Amino acid sequence: MLSSLSPATGPLLAACLLLLSAGVIKLRRPASTGLVLARAGLPGSDPIVRAIGAIEVVGAVAGALLAGLWALPATALYLGFAAFTARQVSFAARQGTTADCGCFGSHSAPVDLSHVAVNLALTGACAWAATASGAGLVDAIGAGPGTTAVTAAIAAVAAAGLRALLTDLPALHAARRSAAVA
Repeated sequence: MLSSLSPATGPLLAACLLLLSAGVIKLRRPASTGLVLARAGLPGSDPIVRAIGAIEVVGAVAGALLAGLWALPATALYLGFAAFTARQVSFAARQGTTADCGCFGSHSAPVDLSHVAVNLALTGACAWAATASGAGLVDAIGAGPGTTAVTAAIAAVAAAGLRALLTDLPALHAARRSAAVA
């Protein structure tokens, strides 16, 4: 039994909740992400996007519950997202256009460097939890259900904030740029 929560628990839970949200959206409504993938020259059929969503859901649940090596799939997914968004940002800059992230279906926004930075930070959070002892929810229960519940609630708020950072902030920047041009 743990006497306290691992410091990696909160960041891992926030990363996994965000990943879970993105995965569920891809399972339910794959078209927007499929379009983003197709525009990037990648296969974007509904079954492929749903498979990506299922991998995200499984990686998020396993990482959140068990951490340790079970956080590695989430780590790899976030590293892949960082690479993909960096590629999109670079391509859009060369073309003088914008590219959508496709992360959250129709609630996605144009990618910018904040996407890359957030994905790299979440890669780090998941990698930390992969090496930390007792960072998953199963282990965290030993620290007390109240402490675990509060940590999970704070992680949920953090995940919502991260989602807003990835969707609302880039959309606001894009709207301001469009208004300045008009």
